[in-house]
Amino acid sequence: MRRIPNFLIHTIKFLSLLFSVTALLAVVWIVVPAPFYNLWLFSVLTSEWSLVFGALALMGILFDFLGFRSADKSRKSNFFPIITGAVAILISLYPFCSTLLTAQKEGISLSLGQYVSGFRSETNNNFEIEKNDFTTRTFADVDGDALQMDVYLPPNDIKSRGAGVIVVHGGSWSAGARNDFPQWNRWLAGQGFAVFDIDYRLAPQPNWQTATGDVKCAVLWVKQHAPEFNISPERLAILGRSAGGHLALLAAYTAGDARLPLNCHQTETKNNLESSADASQTYNENVRAVASLYAPIDLLWGYENPANRFVIDGPATLRRFIGGSPTESVEIKERFTLASPTSHVSAPTPPTLLVHGGQDQLVRSENMYLLGEKLKESKVSHKIVFIPYAQHGFDYNFNGWGSQVVQHALLQFLNENTQERK
Repeated sequence: MRRIPNFLIHTIKFLSLLFSVTALLAVVWIVVPAPFYNLWLFSVLTSEWSLVFGALALMGILFDFLGFRSADKSRKSNFFPIITGAVAILISLYPFCSTLLTAQKEGISLSLGQYVSGFRSETNNNFEIEKNDFTTRTFADVDGDALQMDVYLPPNDIKSRGAGVIVVHGGSWSAGARNDFPQWNRWLAGQGFAVFDIDYRLAPQPNWQTATGDVKCAVLWVKQHAPEFNISPERLAILGRSAGGHLALLAAYTAGDARLPLNCHQTETKNNLESSADASQTYNENVRAVASLYAPIDLLWGYENPANRFVIDGPATLRRFIGGSPTESVEIKERFTLASPTSHVSAPTPPTLLVHGGQDQLVRSENMYLLGEKLKESKVSHKIVFIPYAQHGFDYNFNGWGSQVVQHALLQFLNENTQERK
């Protein structure tokens, strides 16, 4: 039997070490806090596509065995690539294994086929969305700027449920844009819901009142135009992510509260819309349900207990949003309280779905539980879904383990809470 050349053996061993070490250096950020923002972004990728890096580590181990079997048996084996690769594989399995327990609790089966399909299917990249998936409408004109929404309707072969979902994007209240998770919008429309992915004012800050008021304006506009979209004005829910989750909760919990009023002064007359003042005589701001993903909720608590400040300076973000520090004055501290959904929970509060990840480095998951306790005290119907491995923004991977759980929980929640009342 011909002996394999030394240069080829060395190449195999080099690849073994390269694959194993690269995989470990990638997956370690699934469990270790990131020291800066861009590495946090990478940690979201490694968390959601961890099995790719696990497969890379497995290749490293196999290459090591191949190199050892091909070499002179008198030489000592280097177990470093094997140990490194094994550790990387174990970490890469953490997202699946931890989510499996949550999935069992929710009564669903995680789908490897769906997970793998995410490698080749459409993504949540808003540059790839098809313009014929939605229409864009203007729902308000504020200070000369148009606030718009992208409207997704059920396909012709899907029966409408007669209910709508208003979607509020994230971005620390100062960035982001509507339609940043278009695949979720398409999926909701495919389930029979009309979806309205909205703008709100990001600047100038502090914008805690204007942003909340803009969400309420969108609620009224959708109610006013409900027949056009084949939905009932009384069967609306709000869904928000991150800062948008906060605004969704705040708008839903403070319907009719004069301290957080609608502030879209006049909608476009060219679309034959009424002024918001006229609309409010017929419709109110109430919604049937609200769903919030990884949102900052108790702003005073969040200010004093920030997440990973190497990734985002949470207190500075809140100061810009609210207009100062709660330690500056009683008035600003009261703003923090008023802008916290936890301060507005009462018996009439709409049913609430809360989702958060255990590895969130932007917003601590305690926010979800603080609100959960308030909802429990007031006997408000609510559901908490905790995804142990998940980073902030984990649902960008529509086919990931966490997203599979959220799809089931969200659909069940919307079905239960937007039904036609008899």
